[in-house]
Amino acid sequence: MRWAIDGYNVMFAGQKDGAEVIAIETRREDLLLRCRKLKDPVVIFFDASKAPPGLTNDAEGRGKMEVVYVRQGSADDAIVEWLKRCGRPNEVRLVTNDRELAARARTLRAKVASVEEFLKDLDPERLDGMEKPKISNEEARRWAKEFGIDPDAKV
Repeated sequence: MRWAIDGYNVMFAGQKDGAEVIAIETRREDLLLRCRKLKDPVVIFFDASKAPPGLTNDAEGRGKMEVVYVRQGSADDAIVEWLKRCGRPNEVRLVTNDRELAARARTLRAKVASVEEFLKDLDPERLDGMEKPKISNEEARRWAKEFGIDPDAKV
């Protein structure tokens, strides 16, 4: 299995308007750090028409990880072209929430994973909104009493 990652789509998944802004370089480095944990080869695509300072190469190899900065056209088009050239797109899992890109990849027989599936599998403890631990009603009542809260109060 090989991974293809829609870089900016993963970096900004779940962002809401007005959310705290995190520097794009910090987000990129966080994504690269997470992808280094993958056992399988990975290619990460970034739209780079406005490339960050200091980027000199269109692609940089990092062992099993390759980063592709797409300077002309879109990363989506570059991903589709890469899938066409890779020889076995059915052995590639594309990570994106972009429905149009996912449909294009599926027509080439690539597998598609949502950003949330990818992050949950890769680094579950870092997901926002992690599943809350389940406790019984009896235990909840005990804790409410412990903190001086009426256990029958409606919240």
